[in-house]
Amino acid sequence: MQAYNCPSCGAAIKFQSPISVTCVCPFCRSLIVRKDKDVEAMGKVAELPDDISPFQIGTQGIYNGTHFGVIGRLKIGWEDGCWNEWFIYTDSGKKGWLEEAQGFLAISFEETLPDSVKRDLQSAKLGKPINFNSKRFRIADIKQAKCISAEGELPLIAPREGRSTVIDLISRDGGFASAELDNDSAHFYVGEYVEFDQLHFSQLRDLPGWTIPRSPVSTGIKSHG
Repeated sequence: MQAYNCPSCGAAIKFQSPISVTCVCPFCRSLIVRKDKDVEAMGKVAELPDDISPFQIGTQGIYNGTHFGVIGRLKIGWEDGCWNEWFIYTDSGKKGWLEEAQGFLAISFEETLPDSVKRDLQSAKLGKPINFNSKRFRIADIKQAKCISAEGELPLIAPREGRSTVIDLISRDGGFASAELDNDSAHFYVGEYVEFDQLHFSQLRDLPGWTIPRSPVSTGIKSHG
């Protein structure tokens, strides 16, 4: 764990993960970028809008027998609402994302996007089949989205400028994939939808009256956003 002082307000900040590129100062909400042995402030991050998520920075879980911790969050907005992407870091040193949208949960990890799949995604339309690593997905959702706020540690510089095309894909066996395309880059994340109780969460927020979310696999719902 590396400790620094926020260049904007002087508060002590710590990076828990060696793979984190940025963090948001919890005191003044400056975006702090780690550069070798020093840090630099790159403006302010907007306040997070209220939501009723049960998760928070510090939430712990277990996925496929490996412990992970939630260390960051992106709040992503689109024309009909917003969703959370929680940055997770596993005890094995792997970074991933816990996506929380309309009560559904998916865990995914970034994969190298082959040129053939990238070309298919650039001409995306709903229902189009996409093959990746011998697994067959179909496109379930296409939308324009933008990062509107962030907190904690992240493996990228956020909020990201401009809008990106976000394409969600599903497979018949509950597989989940998501592509993020903009003018300069393309990122591809592959994983699966999960049930809340699969992940053995601890250190959740206290939300009276909150009910356990169910995955779209069990409900028959095909897309989210």
